Parts: sequence; structure tokens; C-alpha cells
Amino acid sequence: MLTFFITIVLIAEIIITFQIVTFILKIDKKVCALNEQISALTPSIERGFCSIRILLNKILLGLNKFEQKLKSKKEEFKFNILKGILTTALFLILNTNGRKIISTVELAFSLKDILTKWAKRLA
Repeated sequence: MLTFFITIVLIAEIIITFQIVTFILKIDKKVCALNEQISALTPSIERGFCSIRILLNKILLGLNKFEQKLKSKKEEFKFNILKGILTTALFLILNTNGRKIISTVELAFSLKDILTKWAKRLA
């Protein structure tokens, strides 16, 4: 009876071992197939990454150009404002013999003083 039991256990272990081995072989085949698919897709993945890198570089170049354009527009705007102020000042000087310009400058300085006092209170 003991030999019969040992024989059954041995046969069961052999069956389990065969099932484990076949399972491992199936997994190995699936891993090999997946490896082949990844190897086949590698060039297209690399092309995709290169395309993304090129696109990002183009975006960065565009942003740099936009920044430079904003800087030039800012300088142009400052120049136009300065030109307008100088034109207005010359017009006032030539038109009114300098009387209105002096009162305008005094008004500007008093506004500046008021604004600095308010800024100090708020800070």
C-alpha cells in the first residue's frame, strides 16, 4: 500500500512538473514574440522621438523669435511714447512761450509726490 501511495505521488509530481515546464515554454514563446514585435517597432519609435524632438526645437525657436519681436516692439513703443512727449513739450513751448509747460511739469511732479505717498501707505 505504501508503494502504491509513493507511486501515485511520484506520478502526480511528474504531471505537475510537465505542466510547469509547458507553462514556462508557452511564456517563453510569448516573450520571444513580444521581443520580435518590439524589435520591429524600434525604428518607428525612434523616428517618433526624433520627430517630437524636432517639433520641440521648432517651438522653442518660435518662442525665441516671439520674445525678440516683443522686445523690439517694446523698444519701438518706448521710442514712440518718448517722441510723443517731446513733440507735445515742443508744441507747448513754442505755442505758449513756456507758461503752460511749467504748470504742466509742476502738476506732474505733484501727482508723482501724491502717488509715492499713497504707495508708502499701502506698503
